[in-house]
Amino acid sequence: MPVLKNRHIVISRSRNCRECYDTVCEWLNTTNYFKWTDDSVSYNNELEDPERKQRRLLLRHRISECGCVVLFAEMYDAYREWIDLAIDLANEYHKPLIGVRPRDEQSPVPKRMQINCRVTVKWQRSAIVAAIQEYSL
Repeated sequence: MPVLKNRHIVISRSRNCRECYDTVCEWLNTTNYFKWTDDSVSYNNELEDPERKQRRLLLRHRISECGCVVLFAEMYDAYREWIDLAIDLANEYHKPLIGVRPRDEQSPVPKRMQINCRVTVKWQRSAIVAAIQEYSL
C-alpha cells in the first residue's frame, strides 16, 4: 500500500466556538486512508496584546508551512479579525483556502470568503474531506 500524504491543515478555531472545529477534526480523524496534522492556532479575544501578538506570529508560521486553510463561514461575524488575518496570510503564502458554508445553509457566505476561498463546500463530511484532498498542497 502506498504511503499516505500527511496533510498539514490550519482550521479556523476559537476558544469560545469549538463545536465546528471539534466536529471537523473528528471527521478527519475517522476518515479512512487520510492522514493529517492539525496546525491550527486557537483565537481568544480576551488575550492581552503581547500574547495576541505571539498567536499572530504562530498563525503566520503555521500557515506558511501548511497545505491548506479551512474557514467556517458561521464563525466569520464573531471572529472577523482572526479569519481576515488567516485569509491575508494564506494569500501571502499562496495557500489554498477552503470555505465551509454555515450548517443552516440559509445564511450567506461572507463576501470576503466568497472572493478568497478556492472552493466553498457544504457542512458535510464528504465535501470537506474531498476539498482538502483536492486542494491541499
